[in-house]
Amino acid sequence: MEETPHRYSKDISFYISEDEETSKPERIVHNKISKAKGINNKTLFKGMNINTEFEYFYLNVSQEKLNDTLLHKHQYRTLLNNDLKCNGKNVFLLVFVHVASHKFLRRNLIRSTYGSISEFENQHIEYIFVLGQTSNITVQREINDESRKYKDIVQGNFVDSYRNLTYKLVFSMFWVNSYCSRAKYVVKVDDDIIINIPFLIRHLQQKAKYNLFTNVLECFMHLASEPKRNGWKNDISILEYPFQTFPPYCSGASFIMSMDVIRKMYDTTTQVPFMWLDDVYGGGFLPWVSNIEMQWPSCFYEFVSDKFNDMSCRLVYLTDNIRIQRTVWETISNRTKLQCKC
Repeated sequence: MEETPHRYSKDISFYISEDEETSKPERIVHNKISKAKGINNKTLFKGMNINTEFEYFYLNVSQEKLNDTLLHKHQYRTLLNNDLKCNGKNVFLLVFVHVASHKFLRRNLIRSTYGSISEFENQHIEYIFVLGQTSNITVQREINDESRKYKDIVQGNFVDSYRNLTYKLVFSMFWVNSYCSRAKYVVKVDDDIIINIPFLIRHLQQKAKYNLFTNVLECFMHLASEPKRNGWKNDISILEYPFQTFPPYCSGASFIMSMDVIRKMYDTTTQVPFMWLDDVYGGGFLPWVSNIEMQWPSCFYEFVSDKFNDMSCRLVYLTDNIRIQRTVWETISNRTKLQCKC
Protein backbone atom coordinates (compact mmCIF):
# COMPACT_ATOMS: atom_id res chain seq x y z
CA MET A 1 0.00 0.00 0.00
CA GLU A 2 1.42 3.34 -1.01
CA GLU A 3 1.75 5.75 1.87
CA THR A 4 1.26 9.48 1.78
CA PRO A 5 4.32 11.14 3.32
CA HIS A 6 4.27 13.94 5.81
CA ARG A 7 6.24 17.02 4.81
CA TYR A 8 8.46 18.87 7.25
CA SER A 9 10.64 21.91 7.06
CA LYS A 10 14.28 20.93 7.41
CA ASP A 11 14.48 23.39 10.30
CA ILE A 12 12.91 21.54 13.23
CA SER A 13 12.17 24.86 14.92
CA PHE A 14 9.26 25.08 12.48
CA TYR A 15 7.94 21.57 13.11
CA ILE A 16 4.19 21.01 13.05
CA SER A 17 2.03 17.95 12.40
CA GLU A 18 0.01 17.83 9.23
CA ASP A 19 -2.85 15.98 7.61
CA GLU A 20 -2.22 12.62 5.99
CA GLU A 21 -3.59 13.66 2.61
CA THR A 22 -4.43 17.31 2.02
CA SER A 23 -2.91 19.84 4.39
CA LYS A 24 0.06 22.05 3.65
CA PRO A 25 2.83 22.68 6.18
CA GLU A 26 2.61 25.86 8.20
CA ARG A 27 5.51 27.41 10.04
CA ILE A 28 5.08 28.23 13.68
CA VAL A 29 7.03 31.30 14.76
CA HIS A 30 8.53 30.94 18.19
CA ASN A 31 11.46 31.85 20.36
CA LYS A 32 13.72 29.09 21.54
CA ILE A 33 14.65 28.72 25.17
CA SER A 34 17.87 27.24 26.43
CA LYS A 35 17.89 23.48 26.41
CA ALA A 36 17.37 21.62 29.66
CA LYS A 37 15.60 24.62 31.17
CA GLY A 38 12.39 23.85 33.02
CA ILE A 39 9.16 25.61 32.10
CA ASN A 40 5.98 25.66 34.15
CA ASN A 41 3.04 28.00 34.66
CA LYS A 42 4.98 30.23 37.04
CA THR A 43 7.81 30.86 34.57
CA LEU A 44 8.76 34.41 33.63
CA PHE A 45 9.59 35.12 30.00
CA LYS A 46 10.96 38.56 29.04
CA GLY A 47 9.99 39.73 32.52
CA MET A 48 6.34 38.73 32.17
CA ASN A 49 4.33 35.84 33.54
CA ILE A 50 3.56 33.91 30.37
CA ASN A 51 0.60 32.29 32.08
CA THR A 52 -1.34 35.55 32.50
CA GLU A 53 -3.28 35.57 29.24
CA PHE A 54 -3.77 31.85 29.19
CA GLU A 55 -5.52 31.94 32.56
CA TYR A 56 -8.47 33.64 30.89
CA PHE A 57 -8.76 30.74 28.49
CA TYR A 58 -9.34 28.02 31.06
CA LEU A 59 -10.53 29.76 34.23
CA ASN A 60 -14.29 30.18 34.61
CA VAL A 61 -14.94 28.33 31.37
CA SER A 62 -18.63 27.90 30.56
CA GLN A 63 -19.94 24.35 30.78
CA GLU A 64 -21.00 24.41 27.14
CA LYS A 65 -17.32 24.41 26.24
CA LEU A 66 -16.67 21.44 28.52
CA ASN A 67 -19.36 19.16 27.14
CA ASP A 68 -17.50 17.07 24.58
CA THR A 69 -18.51 13.43 25.03
CA LEU A 70 -14.98 12.18 24.34
CA LEU A 71 -12.69 14.91 25.56
CA HIS A 72 -14.56 15.99 28.70
CA LYS A 73 -16.88 13.12 29.54
CA HIS A 74 -14.36 10.41 28.57
CA GLN A 75 -16.95 8.25 26.83
CA TYR A 76 -14.30 6.42 24.84
CA ARG A 77 -14.89 2.96 23.45
CA THR A 78 -12.07 0.70 22.40
CA LEU A 79 -13.06 -0.81 19.04
CA LEU A 80 -9.92 -2.93 18.84
CA ASN A 81 -8.11 -3.68 22.04
CA ASN A 82 -5.13 -5.61 23.28
CA ASP A 83 -5.98 -5.20 26.93
CA LEU A 84 -3.54 -7.87 28.11
CA LYS A 85 -0.55 -6.05 26.62
CA CYS A 86 0.87 -5.11 30.01
CA ASN A 87 -0.93 -7.70 32.14
CA GLY A 88 1.38 -9.48 34.59
CA LYS A 89 4.47 -7.72 33.23
CA ASN A 90 6.90 -5.41 34.96
CA VAL A 91 6.81 -2.72 32.26
CA PHE A 92 9.62 -0.21 32.58
CA LEU A 93 8.71 1.69 29.41
CA LEU A 94 5.51 1.84 27.38
CA VAL A 95 5.72 3.44 23.94
CA PHE A 96 2.51 4.49 22.21
CA VAL A 97 2.77 5.42 18.55
CA HIS A 98 0.30 7.73 16.82
CA VAL A 99 -0.10 6.48 13.27
CA ALA A 100 -2.85 6.78 10.65
CA SER A 101 -5.03 3.73 10.14
CA HIS A 102 -3.88 3.09 6.56
CA LYS A 103 -0.14 3.24 7.34
CA PHE A 104 0.66 -0.47 7.43
CA LEU A 105 4.19 0.00 6.10
CA ARG A 106 5.03 2.48 8.85
CA ARG A 107 3.88 0.14 11.55
CA ASN A 108 5.89 -2.72 10.08
CA LEU A 109 8.94 -0.47 9.83
CA ILE A 110 8.68 0.33 13.53
CA ARG A 111 8.17 -3.34 14.43
CA SER A 112 11.34 -4.23 12.53
CA THR A 113 13.44 -1.38 13.99
CA TYR A 114 13.23 0.03 17.50
CA GLY A 115 9.93 -1.76 18.17
CA SER A 116 11.74 -5.10 17.93
CA ILE A 117 13.49 -4.42 21.27
CA SER A 118 11.34 -5.73 24.11
CA GLU A 119 14.15 -6.11 26.66
CA PHE A 120 17.20 -3.96 27.18
CA GLU A 121 19.51 -4.20 30.19
CA ASN A 122 16.85 -6.16 32.08
CA GLN A 123 14.19 -3.51 31.46
CA HIS A 124 10.94 -4.54 29.76
CA ILE A 125 9.47 -2.43 26.96
CA GLU A 126 6.00 -2.61 25.39
CA TYR A 127 4.66 -0.89 22.28
CA ILE A 128 1.17 -0.05 21.04
CA PHE A 129 -0.08 1.65 17.88
CA VAL A 130 -3.00 4.01 18.44
CA LEU A 131 -5.50 4.29 15.59
CA GLY A 132 -8.85 5.93 14.97
CA GLN A 133 -11.72 4.70 12.83
CA THR A 134 -11.55 4.34 9.07
CA SER A 135 -14.49 4.30 6.65
CA ASN A 136 -12.57 2.03 4.28
CA ILE A 137 -13.90 -1.51 4.84
CA THR A 138 -10.89 -3.13 3.18
CA VAL A 139 -8.43 -1.18 5.32
CA GLN A 140 -10.40 -2.06 8.45
CA ARG A 141 -10.37 -5.74 7.54
CA GLU A 142 -6.59 -5.61 7.13
CA ILE A 143 -6.24 -3.79 10.47
CA ASN A 144 -8.28 -6.54 12.15
CA ASP A 145 -5.93 -9.16 10.69
CA GLU A 146 -2.90 -7.10 11.72
CA SER A 147 -4.20 -6.79 15.28
CA ARG A 148 -4.76 -10.55 15.57
CA LYS A 149 -1.25 -11.21 14.26
CA TYR A 150 0.79 -8.68 16.26
CA LYS A 151 -1.48 -7.89 19.23
CA ASP A 152 -0.26 -4.31 19.36
CA ILE A 153 -3.16 -2.33 17.84
CA VAL A 154 -5.54 -0.13 19.83
CA GLN A 155 -8.38 1.58 17.96
CA GLY A 156 -10.66 4.25 19.40
CA ASN A 157 -14.18 5.45 18.53
CA PHE A 158 -13.23 8.62 16.63
CA VAL A 159 -12.49 9.24 12.97
CA ASP A 160 -8.77 9.00 12.22
CA SER A 161 -7.98 12.46 10.84
CA TYR A 162 -5.63 15.37 11.38
CA ARG A 163 -8.29 17.45 13.09
CA ASN A 164 -8.95 14.59 15.53
CA LEU A 165 -5.38 14.13 16.80
CA THR A 166 -6.35 15.66 20.14
CA TYR A 167 -8.97 12.94 20.55
CA LYS A 168 -6.32 10.37 19.69
CA LEU A 169 -3.98 11.76 22.33
CA VAL A 170 -6.59 11.76 25.09
CA PHE A 171 -7.76 8.30 24.03
CA SER A 172 -4.13 7.13 24.36
CA MET A 173 -4.07 8.47 27.93
CA PHE A 174 -7.39 6.73 28.59
CA TRP A 175 -5.95 3.43 27.37
CA VAL A 176 -2.70 3.77 29.31
CA ASN A 177 -4.59 4.59 32.52
CA SER A 178 -6.94 1.67 31.98
CA TYR A 179 -4.60 -1.08 30.79
CA CYS A 180 -0.96 -0.21 31.51
CA SER A 181 -1.05 2.01 34.58
CA ARG A 182 1.90 0.32 36.30
CA ALA A 183 4.44 1.23 33.63
CA LYS A 184 7.24 3.32 35.09
CA TYR A 185 7.61 5.62 32.09
CA VAL A 186 5.59 6.34 28.95
CA VAL A 187 6.76 7.75 25.62
CA LYS A 188 4.45 9.19 22.98
CA VAL A 189 5.81 9.29 19.42
CA ASP A 190 4.56 9.94 15.92
CA ASP A 191 5.33 7.48 13.14
CA ASP A 192 8.17 9.63 11.73
CA ILE A 193 10.27 9.21 14.88
CA ILE A 194 13.01 6.66 15.44
CA ILE A 195 13.72 6.05 19.13
CA ASN A 196 17.26 5.39 20.27
CA ILE A 197 16.11 2.63 22.64
CA PRO A 198 19.53 1.86 24.20
CA PHE A 199 20.15 5.53 24.99
CA LEU A 200 16.56 6.14 26.14
CA ILE A 201 16.58 3.20 28.54
CA ARG A 202 19.89 4.31 30.04
CA HIS A 203 18.56 7.86 30.28
CA LEU A 204 15.52 6.60 32.19
CA GLN A 205 17.61 4.26 34.32
CA GLN A 206 19.49 7.30 35.58
CA LYS A 207 16.19 8.76 36.72
CA ALA A 208 15.13 5.48 38.29
CA LYS A 209 18.46 5.30 40.11
CA TYR A 210 17.45 8.42 42.04
CA ASN A 211 13.78 7.38 42.35
CA LEU A 212 12.64 9.98 39.83
CA PHE A 213 9.42 8.19 38.91
CA THR A 214 7.18 11.26 39.12
CA ASN A 215 6.85 14.71 37.54
CA VAL A 216 8.77 13.72 34.41
CA LEU A 217 7.81 15.52 31.19
CA GLU A 218 10.64 15.87 28.68
CA CYS A 219 10.37 17.12 25.12
CA PHE A 220 11.47 19.60 22.49
CA MET A 221 9.73 22.83 23.48
CA HIS A 222 8.19 25.75 21.62
CA LEU A 223 7.96 29.10 23.35
CA ALA A 224 5.71 32.02 22.39
CA SER A 225 4.46 30.42 19.17
CA GLU A 226 1.90 32.51 17.33
CA PRO A 227 -1.43 31.18 16.00
CA LYS A 228 -1.79 31.50 12.23
CA ARG A 229 -4.66 33.68 11.08
CA ASN A 230 -4.04 34.08 7.34
CA GLY A 231 -7.04 32.23 6.00
CA TRP A 232 -5.42 28.83 5.50
CA LYS A 233 -7.56 25.85 6.39
CA ASN A 234 -5.17 24.94 9.24
CA ASP A 235 -5.41 28.33 10.88
CA ILE A 236 -6.74 28.94 14.39
CA SER A 237 -9.61 31.40 14.44
CA ILE A 238 -10.04 34.14 17.04
CA LEU A 239 -13.05 32.25 18.38
CA GLU A 240 -10.95 29.09 18.84
CA TYR A 241 -8.06 30.89 20.53
CA PRO A 242 -8.29 34.67 21.13
CA PHE A 243 -4.68 35.43 22.14
CA GLN A 244 -1.54 36.40 20.25
CA THR A 245 0.67 33.59 21.50
CA PHE A 246 0.34 30.06 22.81
CA PRO A 247 1.84 29.14 26.16
CA PRO A 248 5.04 27.08 25.88
CA TYR A 249 4.31 23.57 24.66
CA CYS A 250 5.99 20.29 23.83
CA SER A 251 6.35 19.38 20.19
CA GLY A 252 3.82 16.64 19.47
CA ALA A 253 6.41 14.49 17.68
CA SER A 254 7.58 12.93 20.92
CA PHE A 255 7.57 13.38 24.67
CA ILE A 256 8.65 11.34 27.67
CA MET A 257 6.38 11.09 30.72
CA SER A 258 6.19 9.42 34.08
CA MET A 259 2.89 7.67 34.80
CA ASP A 260 1.69 10.32 37.24
CA VAL A 261 1.97 12.93 34.48
CA ILE A 262 -0.29 10.82 32.25
CA ARG A 263 -2.84 10.61 35.07
CA LYS A 264 -2.71 14.32 35.87
CA MET A 265 -3.08 15.40 32.27
CA TYR A 266 -5.90 12.93 31.61
CA ASP A 267 -7.81 14.20 34.64
CA THR A 268 -7.21 17.78 33.54
CA THR A 269 -8.90 17.22 30.15
CA THR A 270 -12.27 17.71 31.85
CA GLN A 271 -11.34 21.34 32.59
CA VAL A 272 -9.82 22.49 29.29
CA PRO A 273 -11.78 23.47 26.14
CA PHE A 274 -11.08 21.56 22.94
CA MET A 275 -8.15 22.62 20.75
CA TRP A 276 -7.57 20.53 17.63
CA LEU A 277 -3.80 21.20 17.55
CA ASP A 278 -2.82 18.20 19.63
CA ASP A 279 0.69 19.37 20.51
CA VAL A 280 -0.61 22.74 21.72
CA TYR A 281 -3.43 21.06 23.66
CA GLY A 282 -1.64 17.98 25.00
CA GLY A 283 1.88 19.36 25.14
CA GLY A 284 0.93 22.81 26.38
CA PHE A 285 -2.56 23.36 27.75
CA LEU A 286 -2.72 20.15 29.80
CA PRO A 287 0.67 20.42 31.53
CA TRP A 288 0.07 24.14 32.00
CA VAL A 289 -3.23 23.65 33.82
CA SER A 290 -1.82 20.64 35.70
CA ASN A 291 1.22 22.66 36.84
CA ILE A 292 3.60 20.11 35.36
CA GLU A 293 7.08 21.36 34.58
CA MET A 294 8.36 20.71 31.07
CA GLN A 295 12.03 19.94 30.53
CA TRP A 296 14.02 20.07 27.31
CA PRO A 297 17.08 17.80 27.63
CA SER A 298 19.97 18.86 25.43
CA CYS A 299 20.10 15.35 23.98
CA PHE A 300 16.39 15.14 23.17
CA TYR A 301 16.07 15.07 19.41
CA GLU A 302 17.51 15.75 16.01
CA PHE A 303 16.04 16.27 12.58
CA VAL A 304 17.73 13.99 10.04
CA SER A 305 17.65 15.03 6.39
CA ASP A 306 19.86 13.38 3.77
CA LYS A 307 22.79 12.26 5.88
CA PHE A 308 23.03 10.83 9.35
CA ASN A 309 25.99 11.46 11.63
CA ASP A 310 26.82 8.03 13.02
CA MET A 311 28.30 9.67 16.13
CA SER A 312 25.06 11.51 16.91
CA CYS A 313 23.63 10.94 20.39
CA ARG A 314 19.95 11.78 20.62
CA LEU A 315 17.03 10.11 22.37
CA VAL A 316 14.84 10.37 19.27
CA TYR A 317 15.38 11.19 15.60
CA LEU A 318 12.84 12.84 13.31
CA THR A 319 12.70 11.91 9.64
CA ASP A 320 9.82 11.06 7.35
CA ASN A 321 12.01 9.14 4.91
CA ILE A 322 11.66 5.38 5.42
CA ARG A 323 15.10 4.68 3.95
CA ILE A 324 16.73 7.15 6.34
CA GLN A 325 14.75 5.77 9.26
CA ARG A 326 16.23 2.33 8.56
CA THR A 327 19.70 3.81 8.23
CA VAL A 328 19.36 5.61 11.56
CA TRP A 329 18.21 2.45 13.31
CA GLU A 330 20.91 0.25 11.76
CA THR A 331 23.55 2.74 12.85
CA ILE A 332 22.20 2.86 16.40
CA SER A 333 21.82 -0.89 16.73
CA ASN A 334 25.32 -1.63 15.38
CA ARG A 335 27.09 0.63 17.86
CA THR A 336 29.43 -1.18 20.23
CA LYS A 337 31.67 1.45 21.81
CA LEU A 338 29.84 4.78 21.64
CA GLN A 339 28.33 5.62 25.02
CA CYS A 340 25.85 8.46 24.74
CA LYS A 341 25.37 10.90 27.60
CA CYS A 342 22.77 13.57 28.16
